This record gives sequence, C-alpha cells and structure tokens, in this order.
Amino acid sequence: MGVTFRDINDPLIALLGGGRPVLVVGLGSSGISAANLLARMGCAVQISEKSKREDSMVDLSRLDPSITVHWGGHPVELFSRFPLIIISPGVPGDLEVLQRAAEKGTRVLGEMELAFRLTTAPWVAITGSNGKSTTVTLLDLMAREEGLRVSTGGNLGTPVTQFAEVEEGPEFIVAEVSSFQLESIEAFRPAIAAMLNLSPDHLDRHASIEDYVGAKLRIFSRMDENDWAVLNEDDEWVLRVTDDLPVGRFPFSRKHLLAKGAFVKEGWIVVREDGEGYPVTAASSLALAGTHNLENALAATAMACRMGIGRGAMAKVLQSFSGLEHRMELLGYFRGVPVYNDSKGTNAGATIRSLEGMGGDVILILGGKDKGTSYEHLEKVIRRKVTHLILIGEAAKRMKAAFEGAANIVEVSTLDEAMRVAVQRARSGSEILFSPACSSFDMFSGYEERGRVFKEAARKYIGLVR
Repeated sequence: MGVTFRDINDPLIALLGGGRPVLVVGLGSSGISAANLLARMGCAVQISEKSKREDSMVDLSRLDPSITVHWGGHPVELFSRFPLIIISPGVPGDLEVLQRAAEKGTRVLGEMELAFRLTTAPWVAITGSNGKSTTVTLLDLMAREEGLRVSTGGNLGTPVTQFAEVEEGPEFIVAEVSSFQLESIEAFRPAIAAMLNLSPDHLDRHASIEDYVGAKLRIFSRMDENDWAVLNEDDEWVLRVTDDLPVGRFPFSRKHLLAKGAFVKEGWIVVREDGEGYPVTAASSLALAGTHNLENALAATAMACRMGIGRGAMAKVLQSFSGLEHRMELLGYFRGVPVYNDSKGTNAGATIRSLEGMGGDVILILGGKDKGTSYEHLEKVIRRKVTHLILIGEAAKRMKAAFEGAANIVEVSTLDEAMRVAVQRARSGSEILFSPACSSFDMFSGYEERGRVFKEAARKYIGLVR
C-alpha cells in the first residue's frame, strides 16, 4: 500500500524511496513504526539505539527484516552517512551528533513531522501539561459516536506514522502531542489545536520553563486565521503566551461565560458559536469526576464542535466515559477508605489537579524520577489537603526537604511498602492517592508498569481491586 504526500512538491520526496538511506534514531514504538514505514516505501533504513542489545526489551520481530540496528550509542561516523535522519520523540534534538549532521546538510525531522507530511487528512492536535490523554480519548469517542472515520494516537499510544497507510483514509487525525514531538516540526499545521493548560514539566529535558513553553507554542506556529485554537480561558499562563496568535479562537472555560466557545452556564455545559448557544449536557451528569475533568470535557466539546460533531454524540460520551486506566482510577475501598491510582500524574501540576478534587484528609504517595521542577505550588496544596505523605524513589530526598512541616512524612523503598503504610494510617474520612508528580524511569519502564505494580500492592492489602 502506498502513501500520499500532503504537498506534491514536498522536497522530502527526493529523499525517500528508491533505496535511499535513512537513519531512524530511537528504537521505541515510534521509532519502530517510522522505520517500518520507511522500509515499505523502499528506503534503506538503519536504526541507531543508545541502549545495549542485552539491556533492551524490544521485540525485534516487529522490525522489517531489511532494517539494520546499531546498538550502544550514537557514533558520529554513522550519522554522517545519511542525508535524512528521523528522530523519535524521546530523542533530544540538541544531541551533538544531530547538530553536526545538520551542519553538514543532513535533514533532521521528527517522526510526527514525517507522519504529517505523509498524510492528507486534517489534524486535530492536543497539547498541554495535563489532561491530554483524557481529552484525546473523549474526542475520539465523540467522533466515532458521530460516525466519523478518525485515526487517534500520538503521545497517547498508536504512533502517528501508522496513519500514513490507512486503507480508507480518516476524515480526521486526532493526536496527543508532546513538547518533545513539537521540538522537531517544520511544516506541521493542525486544523484544530488545543492548549489545555501549562505548568512546569520536563525540566530534565528542557533547559528552562521558557524553553518548555516555547516548544508547546510551536503547535500554533504554522496556523492562521483559517485554523482554530482551542484555549483554556481559565489558565492565566495559557492566555498570556497565546494572546497574539493570528488564528481563529474557540476557547473553553468552567469559570466564565464566553461569547464563543464551550463553557458552563447554570450547571450546564454550553457551546456558543456565531452568537447561537445550545446546551450539551448537565455538568453533574459527567461520568468523569473532578474539576480538572470538567475542563477536559469542555476542551473536547469545543474541539468536537469545530469538527462538526453534534450535541447528541458529545452528550452520550460525556455521560458514559468514566476515565482512563492509571488516571484517578478508583481501585476499591479499604474499610470505607477509597484508593486511587493516578500513576499517570507525572508532574506536580497533574498531582495538584488530582488533589484539588479531594477532601482534606488525603494519604498521598509521591515520588519517582525527579524532573527538576519547583514544588512550591504543590507544597501549598499538600498543606491544605494531605495529612500523611509517603515518599518513594529518586526524588524522595528533595521532596522531603520541600514538604517538611506540610504533612506527616514517611520515606519507603517500594510501592508495596507505601501501600502498607497508607492502610496503617487510614481512618474514616481518609482517601489514599497514588499520584507521583514524577516520571517513573527511576524504577519502572513507564507509568503503565508503575500503575500495575501499585494495583498489585493495593490488591494485596485491600483485596478489592477490579
């Protein structure tokens, strides 16, 4: 099955197919997908992977047999051989070998940029610090309920290069987009782009908060007044950095009535466009709990409106979708005390949002790989909401210093021990929340594995995990 270039005059055409050499950097899911696509297009594909073969868990049977893998680092002499290099989202674009290759004329593109140029459907791209996966899922379900053909993935799951060879082309591509993916775009131009919120994140990768926000803002860099920006009117940072965007604006807000966009009025989610407004569903009818999920629902509703999705499809999904695994997932109860798995809370902003929807006697399990972000705002919420703080992982020492006096603090070594301490301290009116505010890579392969391990610990101590 062939692919179709978005632009028939794209200079990338001259670098693909016909046995031309292409190097893919990174052997994760996105790298494998991009490499296989390029091999099917007739390129001579090689992969550079920094880990050693013996340390890798990658199933090489997923790779096209024509592809060669180079393990154990990124040698300069390898990168100098290729006129085109495709980098996976986890690969920093400022690697010296990439910069040296670019200085010699090599084209360096991200896998999302490659996918965009090899697809013709309009893209609906969602970014922000928190809530992306939930919002993407809501929008995907709304589109399918409406009967639209959609391909959905990106940072959420399915690598976007897989959409280049869909037999019956989608009417929309819905993508969760990370700051890492946006670092390496050129022509990428979504028809609809959402900025859900902004809070400091990934400062272990980005040099500063300004660099992180700058990467996020690249989602709008090619858009104009014919495209739609869906922006959070309640997020002061979002409003400040998007004030002068030359695009159509269709915002959302849970606090304010809007002349245009999605908002809450008298307890109802309402959409207004061109002066006409209509109710979608009562806010109290949402299957998702929490004010942060109300914001996600409003964002999805605003984007669905711009996609032509009717209120019936919107309402049905909002009333039935109860959430993603590892995102404020209610596991069960220990003597009446609810236990939540929020392993996908990988930054302080996500944990703050989860805590804000809870009472004032939270037993919080926190910690993981330190991202280098400030804990100032999280400390204020912990002081209000948390009675017992259980710390784990690489970040535990710095967190203990940051949260001293805000709650009773215990340091532990494993999630099993954390859960044991949590149930020991639980009492009537308590809530147990695992929301790490850190990435998982100090102890786990990802937030999914971390969440599964926590669920096993919860099952052991409360015996009620679904």
